[in-house]
Amino acid sequence: MTTPRSRARPRRGFTLIEVMIAMVILSGVVLSIAVGTTKLQRAVGDANVRSRAFARADQVIGLARTWPAWSTLEQLAGARYNPSSDGFTSTTTVTADTTGGRRIKRLEVTVRAVPSTLMPLPVRRSISITAP
Repeated sequence: MTTPRSRARPRRGFTLIEVMIAMVILSGVVLSIAVGTTKLQRAVGDANVRSRAFARADQVIGLARTWPAWSTLEQLAGARYNPSSDGFTSTTTVTADTTGGRRIKRLEVTVRAVPSTLMPLPVRRSISITAP
């Protein structure tokens, strides 16, 4: 006769090794999700800053398009529009090209973030405006 202790019992639960392996795998998955989420948040933040900088440059370009007189377009270069209220500084340059009888002015807007760590490379927009 066999005693109750020597009978093979069906296995219940997991061994300690199996639980530890499952924990390591689960930790790796959770860590990779956290890293991915952090990178995504950083990318969205960078895109937001660049989008606002492009909007700032487009605002000055729009102002140049509606400027009343071609001959006074250089006044845009010295003007300051919300110099740093939105975290950006903008520089506007106007260069005239009158060679060969052409009457073209090129306006370039450069927008930088303050501090520059938010957006290391400046945003540049330009437009060419011909005399009427």
